[in-house]
Amino acid sequence: MKNPDGTEYKVGGGIQQFNPNDPQLKLFDLWDQEVIQASGSPIYYYEVFIPTGEIDTDYFESRGKLFSNFPVTFYGLYDPLASQNVMSGFGIDSMNEIVIECNTRSLLSAIGHMPKIGSRIHTPHLGENWEIVQRNYSEFKLWGSMRTLLICKQFQESVTTSDGRVTEKSPSVQKPFDF
Repeated sequence: MKNPDGTEYKVGGGIQQFNPNDPQLKLFDLWDQEVIQASGSPIYYYEVFIPTGEIDTDYFESRGKLFSNFPVTFYGLYDPLASQNVMSGFGIDSMNEIVIECNTRSLLSAIGHMPKIGSRIHTPHLGENWEIVQRNYSEFKLWGSMRTLLICKQFQESVTTSDGRVTEKSPSVQKPFDF
C-alpha cells in the first residue's frame, strides 16, 4: 500500500483508542469518580481473612474465616433489586444478586488493593449484606477500564460465618439531613 504522494504506507501504532498517559484521561477519571460519589451510594466493605491452614481441600472453604470489624467506605452505583425468581412461588429459592459499579482508582485508594472474593459488603439503602463472588473490569465509553464491577450474592449466615454474629453490627450510617 502506498500513500497518495507515492511513499510507502506505515501503520501508526496499535488499535488503542486513547493514550493511557493522556492528561485528559486522568481528568475524565476524576470526573467519573465525582459523578459516582454524587449519584451513587456509600458501600461498606468488610474484608475477609482466611487462615490458609484451615481450608478444606474438597469444598475449598474455611470454617475459620474472619471478617474485619471496621468497614472501609467507598462509593458505587447499584440497583437494589427485589427477588426476581419466578420459581420462588413453587418453594424453590435462589440467591439474589446485584452488580455494584465503582470507579477503579477511587476503589484502590479507599481499600488499598482490589476487593477480595468472599468479602462482605453492606449496602445501607435497604440494610442488606452481600458477598463478593466475582469482580470484573468494565470499559466506560471506550475510555478504558476505569470502572470495576463487583458481582455479589446475598450474604447467608451459617456455621462457617459464626451463626449470625457477623452481621449483628451494622455500620453507623449518617443521614444527610436531620429535620
